Amino acid sequence: MPSAATDVDELKRQFADFLKKKNYRNTQERYRVLDRIAELDKHFSADDLYFYMSGKGDRISRATIYSTLDLLTKCAILMKHRFQGDSAHFELSSRMPDHDHLICVECGHIIEFYEKELEDLQERVCKQFGFKPVKHSWQIFAACPDIAACEFNKQK
Repeated sequence: MPSAATDVDELKRQFADFLKKKNYRNTQERYRVLDRIAELDKHFSADDLYFYMSGKGDRISRATIYSTLDLLTKCAILMKHRFQGDSAHFELSSRMPDHDHLICVECGHIIEFYEKELEDLQERVCKQFGFKPVKHSWQIFAACPDIAACEFNKQK
Protein backbone atom coordinates (compact mmCIF):
# COMPACT_ATOMS: atom_id res chain seq x y z
CA MET A 1 0.00 0.00 0.00
CA PRO A 2 1.66 3.27 -1.04
CA SER A 3 1.91 6.02 1.53
CA ALA A 4 0.50 9.46 0.94
CA ALA A 5 2.88 12.37 0.46
CA THR A 6 3.52 14.42 3.55
CA ASP A 7 3.17 18.18 3.13
CA VAL A 8 5.19 19.44 6.09
CA ASP A 9 4.21 23.07 5.52
CA GLU A 10 0.52 22.13 5.67
CA LEU A 11 1.14 20.14 8.87
CA LYS A 12 2.91 23.14 10.38
CA ARG A 13 -0.05 25.40 9.50
CA GLN A 14 -2.44 22.91 11.07
CA PHE A 15 -0.25 22.70 14.19
CA ALA A 16 0.09 26.51 14.43
CA ASP A 17 -3.69 26.92 14.18
CA PHE A 18 -4.20 24.31 16.91
CA LEU A 19 -1.61 25.90 19.23
CA LYS A 20 -3.13 29.35 18.77
CA LYS A 21 -6.72 28.15 19.24
CA LYS A 22 -5.84 26.23 22.41
CA ASN A 23 -3.49 28.93 23.77
CA TYR A 24 -0.35 26.78 23.78
CA ARG A 25 3.09 28.29 23.33
CA ASN A 26 4.30 28.37 19.73
CA THR A 27 7.97 27.27 19.99
CA GLN A 28 10.75 26.40 17.54
CA GLU A 29 11.36 23.13 19.39
CA ARG A 30 7.83 21.90 18.72
CA TYR A 31 8.21 22.57 15.00
CA ARG A 32 11.63 20.87 15.01
CA VAL A 33 9.98 17.75 16.46
CA LEU A 34 7.39 17.86 13.69
CA ASP A 35 10.12 18.25 11.04
CA ARG A 36 11.95 15.19 12.37
CA ILE A 37 8.76 13.14 12.55
CA ALA A 38 8.11 13.92 8.88
CA GLU A 39 11.52 12.42 8.05
CA LEU A 40 10.56 9.06 9.57
CA ASP A 41 8.80 6.45 7.47
CA LYS A 42 7.83 4.04 10.21
CA HIS A 43 6.04 3.83 13.55
CA PHE A 44 8.11 5.28 16.36
CA SER A 45 8.08 5.64 20.12
CA ALA A 46 8.98 8.80 22.02
CA ASP A 47 12.36 7.25 22.86
CA ASP A 48 12.95 6.31 19.20
CA LEU A 49 12.33 9.94 18.27
CA TYR A 50 14.56 11.23 21.07
CA PHE A 51 17.48 9.04 19.95
CA TYR A 52 16.87 9.92 16.30
CA MET A 53 16.90 13.63 17.05
CA SER A 54 19.96 13.33 19.30
CA GLY A 55 21.75 11.46 16.51
CA LYS A 56 20.94 14.35 14.15
CA GLY A 57 22.50 16.84 16.58
CA ASP A 58 19.24 18.27 17.91
CA ARG A 59 19.42 19.39 21.53
CA ILE A 60 15.96 18.71 22.89
CA SER A 61 14.65 17.31 26.14
CA ARG A 62 12.59 14.16 26.46
CA ALA A 63 9.92 16.25 28.21
CA THR A 64 9.59 18.48 25.14
CA ILE A 65 9.30 15.44 22.89
CA TYR A 66 6.62 13.83 25.08
CA SER A 67 4.59 17.04 25.39
CA THR A 68 4.86 17.75 21.65
CA LEU A 69 3.78 14.20 20.76
CA ASP A 70 0.77 14.69 23.02
CA LEU A 71 -0.15 17.96 21.30
CA LEU A 72 0.35 16.52 17.81
CA THR A 73 -1.94 13.64 18.76
CA LYS A 74 -4.60 15.99 20.15
CA CYS A 75 -4.67 17.97 16.90
CA ALA A 76 -4.86 14.76 14.81
CA ILE A 77 -1.50 15.16 13.06
CA LEU A 78 -0.31 11.97 14.75
CA MET A 79 -2.06 8.70 15.46
CA LYS A 80 -1.14 6.98 18.71
CA HIS A 81 -1.11 3.18 18.96
CA ARG A 82 -0.50 0.72 21.76
CA PHE A 83 0.62 -2.37 19.88
CA GLN A 84 2.06 -4.33 22.79
CA GLY A 85 3.83 -3.53 26.00
CA ASP A 86 3.74 -0.19 27.77
CA SER A 87 5.27 2.03 25.08
CA ALA A 88 3.02 3.99 22.73
CA HIS A 89 3.92 4.20 19.06
CA PHE A 90 3.05 7.02 16.72
CA GLU A 91 2.66 7.67 13.00
CA LEU A 92 1.63 10.62 10.86
CA SER A 93 -2.12 10.47 10.25
CA SER A 94 -1.74 11.79 6.71
CA ARG A 95 0.90 9.31 5.60
CA MET A 96 -1.36 6.28 5.26
CA PRO A 97 -4.98 6.89 6.24
CA ASP A 98 -7.47 4.04 6.72
CA HIS A 99 -5.14 1.15 7.37
CA ASP A 100 -4.68 -1.59 9.94
CA HIS A 101 -1.75 -3.41 11.50
CA LEU A 102 -0.30 -6.91 11.71
CA ILE A 103 2.20 -7.10 14.59
CA CYS A 104 4.65 -9.92 15.22
CA VAL A 105 4.61 -10.86 18.91
CA GLU A 106 8.12 -12.30 18.57
CA CYS A 107 10.14 -9.56 16.86
CA GLY A 108 7.75 -6.58 16.97
CA HIS A 109 7.74 -6.02 13.19
CA ILE A 110 4.64 -4.12 12.04
CA ILE A 111 3.00 -4.64 8.67
CA GLU A 112 0.45 -2.07 7.53
CA PHE A 113 -2.40 -3.23 5.33
CA TYR A 114 -5.76 -2.17 3.94
CA GLU A 115 -8.71 -4.52 3.45
CA LYS A 116 -11.88 -3.22 1.82
CA GLU A 117 -13.86 -5.94 3.62
CA LEU A 118 -13.00 -4.33 7.00
CA GLU A 119 -14.30 -0.98 5.78
CA ASP A 120 -17.48 -2.70 4.57
CA LEU A 121 -17.87 -4.48 7.92
CA GLN A 122 -17.44 -1.19 9.78
CA GLU A 123 -20.17 0.39 7.63
CA ARG A 124 -22.53 -2.56 8.11
CA VAL A 125 -22.13 -2.75 11.90
CA CYS A 126 -22.55 1.02 12.33
CA LYS A 127 -25.63 1.04 10.12
CA GLN A 128 -27.11 -1.90 12.04
CA PHE A 129 -26.91 0.07 15.30
CA GLY A 130 -27.69 3.50 13.86
CA PHE A 131 -24.18 4.89 14.15
CA LYS A 132 -22.01 6.82 11.72
CA PRO A 133 -18.45 5.43 11.44
CA VAL A 134 -15.68 7.87 12.29
CA LYS A 135 -12.59 5.65 12.39
CA HIS A 136 -11.49 2.20 13.41
CA SER A 137 -8.34 0.46 14.53
CA TRP A 138 -7.75 -3.19 13.93
CA GLN A 139 -4.62 -4.95 15.12
CA ILE A 140 -3.69 -8.56 14.51
CA PHE A 141 -1.07 -10.05 16.81
CA ALA A 142 0.69 -13.02 15.23
CA ALA A 143 4.09 -14.70 15.06
CA CYS A 144 6.60 -14.74 12.20
CA PRO A 145 6.61 -18.04 10.31
CA ASP A 146 10.31 -18.59 11.17
CA ILE A 147 11.56 -16.32 13.96
CA ALA A 148 15.11 -17.65 13.65
CA ALA A 149 15.28 -16.51 10.01
CA CYS A 150 13.30 -13.29 10.53
CA GLU A 151 15.23 -10.21 9.34
CA PHE A 152 13.56 -8.12 12.06
CA ASN A 153 14.52 -10.44 14.95
CA LYS A 154 16.90 -8.42 17.11
CA GLN A 155 17.74 -11.49 19.22
CA LYS A 156 19.73 -13.27 16.46
